[in-house]
Amino acid sequence: MAMRIATKRELAIARVLRPLGTAPLSLKQAENAGKLLGIHWATVYHLRRRFLADPVASALIPYERGPKVGKLRLAATVEEIVSEVLTDWLPRQLHLAHPLFELDVEIRKRCAAENVRSPSRSTISRRWAALRKEEALRLATLPGSEIPPGHLVARCPMDIVQIDHTLADLILVDDTCRRPIGRPWLSIALDVSTRCVVGMYVGMDRPNAATVALLLTRVVLPKDGWLASVDVSADWPMHGIPQLLHLDNAAEFKSRALRAGCREYGVELMYRPAGRPYFGGHIERLMRTIMERVHSLPGSTGSSPKGRKARPPEKEASLTIREFERWLVLEIAERYHHNAHRGLQGATPFSEWAAAGRKTPPRLLPNAAPEPLRFLIQFLPMTYRTVQSDGLTLFYLRYWHPIFAAWRAAKQKVIVRYHPEDLSRIFVGVDGKHYVEATFADLRRGRVSLWEQRSALRRLRSQGKEYVTEGRVFDAIDEQRRIVSRAGSQTLGASRQGEALKELAPQILGEAPNLMLANALDKRSEPAVDYNKPPSVFNVEFL
Repeated sequence: MAMRIATKRELAIARVLRPLGTAPLSLKQAENAGKLLGIHWATVYHLRRRFLADPVASALIPYERGPKVGKLRLAATVEEIVSEVLTDWLPRQLHLAHPLFELDVEIRKRCAAENVRSPSRSTISRRWAALRKEEALRLATLPGSEIPPGHLVARCPMDIVQIDHTLADLILVDDTCRRPIGRPWLSIALDVSTRCVVGMYVGMDRPNAATVALLLTRVVLPKDGWLASVDVSADWPMHGIPQLLHLDNAAEFKSRALRAGCREYGVELMYRPAGRPYFGGHIERLMRTIMERVHSLPGSTGSSPKGRKARPPEKEASLTIREFERWLVLEIAERYHHNAHRGLQGATPFSEWAAAGRKTPPRLLPNAAPEPLRFLIQFLPMTYRTVQSDGLTLFYLRYWHPIFAAWRAAKQKVIVRYHPEDLSRIFVGVDGKHYVEATFADLRRGRVSLWEQRSALRRLRSQGKEYVTEGRVFDAIDEQRRIVSRAGSQTLGASRQGEALKELAPQILGEAPNLMLANALDKRSEPAVDYNKPPSVFNVEFL
């Protein structure tokens, strides 16, 4: 089954049905909604029942009708080839003299490789024209197109949320040896309407698609569980599904996973012009405010390299990443949210959220147990794979789930979503909506990150091992972990020995003059040696 994606029709119906809420729908409302959508009022009731059962745009996709696969329409494999060429291959071709001819050649070549029948040139032309029209209409329906250039207007909470990353001006230490490990990355989501921070994430790795996914889960879900996990008691009620995400042009903000997840939950994406950070002035000013507070912490590098030699941050660093995260939570939830904000005419972000939230409450996820995990999965990095005879292989690691037996027989192409920090489990599906959790085929394998896997792969390649297996990858990872563990123990032992020597040094130096004086007195009390007499002969010399 090919992945089904919500089209313009489903997105338009979802935009009309969402403001109607969950209250009973009157006939007059149904007739007005029917006029907006161009459908009969009875159809509005039918669509609304499906939407309330699963409030995402893809729930409104019409049921499959018409002839079966192979009769008077393209096969699923051909559909995928045409879509991939139009959306992925064509945008990268900057200098095509005859685009339609080149499209036809490329599609025919890929169809021949897959041993399927190629569509006609007229079919390709119609698909290309429909895609151009869809992209043009999508630009016209974006909320940002209604706002004149130079303005960013948010009318209610979660209307516009800005997200950005920055490298914190602070050096952290590790939990075991308390030695410097570098500067952390700080990711923040800001609600433009109320100036509230609706989500934050701290990590040592450079931000990627998984970072954005974890940040969005903290934006959408209540923060009580996360605050309890970091052992902080704070009042941070801001959460909800954004209407629009305002982003810069970083690679993690243009990932396939983010675009697909936002389409699924009705979240629009808007990118600010490249090289113009002032278009994200709200989030940029907040980052500056937080960094000014960070500069008061031990281990701060400051905002400029000037003067760092006079105050070496590596020697003053004392906060671990978890301690820094707890400090940030208190700084934002208990200090920033309750301080008067000039952009709010003197009101505090907390009071603005409370007042505006009562008037126009933000959209929330359904109150069901699987929804948080389902939301996270929709934004995780994704790739496509085919189940083979020995299971599913990803990054040279083998996974298995009982359903793979059926997909293997059908040669099913599946969608795989994974978390770069934990490859011990992946999420596999065929329709983009429902996923199963697959684990390592060898249950003896422990948790491993994508960074560790790639590091182990580089190590194997450097040793000249071209044929890579799962066993070799895990052996290399285990060896690297042992090296790191031994290095940490030796470093900690050397550090403790150095401290002990520093404590004993003053005592040794203080006793040295007394020892020298005592030796001198002992030498002075010894009898003088007469070198004119012959040496004494010991008994052993006569043997």
